[in-house]
Amino acid sequence: MSVKNKIEERVKLATTRSYFKVWYKRRWGRWTLLGLGLIAIFVLWLAILIVNNVLHIYRGDIFDQSALTWVTASDYEQNQKAASQVLTEDDPALGTDEPLVYIVAYQSFACPYSQENQADLKKMLDKFGPLVRFVFKDFPTEGLHENVFNAHLAANCANDQKKFWEYHDMLFANQGKFSKPELKAYAEQLGLDRVSFDACLDSEKFSQEIRQDYAQGVNLGVSGTPSYVVNGQLVKGTVPMDLWEQVIGFILKQEI
Repeated sequence: MSVKNKIEERVKLATTRSYFKVWYKRRWGRWTLLGLGLIAIFVLWLAILIVNNVLHIYRGDIFDQSALTWVTASDYEQNQKAASQVLTEDDPALGTDEPLVYIVAYQSFACPYSQENQADLKKMLDKFGPLVRFVFKDFPTEGLHENVFNAHLAANCANDQKKFWEYHDMLFANQGKFSKPELKAYAEQLGLDRVSFDACLDSEKFSQEIRQDYAQGVNLGVSGTPSYVVNGQLVKGTVPMDLWEQVIGFILKQEI
């Protein structure tokens, strides 16, 4: 057989063998197997997730929307009890006296993130005010921001004259300008009794109360500002309006 004929025979043989290659050895076969494997993994993960959620529901656990995890009913009750223990009658508050949602806000007047979150808090209160009790707690970021403790002292002195929220807004509008002369000037601008205010600020009348707020926050797991305790559940960091809607909406569904 000539060389030419041998070559032609080998080409025909190779071509014939290629037609009979096992499907899973072909390129499209390998991609098909990979796709089927990924689908199988997803179905298995989904089945595990469903079974896990059913078991939690069967045990009576509660889904913590803020932390995206399940907690036992006893833990949920303990969290709510711990949160209620930090509330006092003299804490500055907005909203209704008979709320479905309690929001305890730990904020620092010098914290840029606390300042950033004020616009969304106002939107949230405008929309959910009749359902929410929003309570302010002092969490001064000493060591990070100069004179921040003085700002919290001054805000509490303003609260003594029923002007907390006006003074609160003034502090965030003038963040960082917290020397005592500046704080007293803000009181003057808001029409506060300067003699009483100055005496309150200079004596550090509310120092112990501020320290107590801070300690209570630490006990609840607060490590930075802003942080919010929503019906006993800790939510750390700034909360945009769309997330407030999700969290409060979830809570209301549980209440109805």
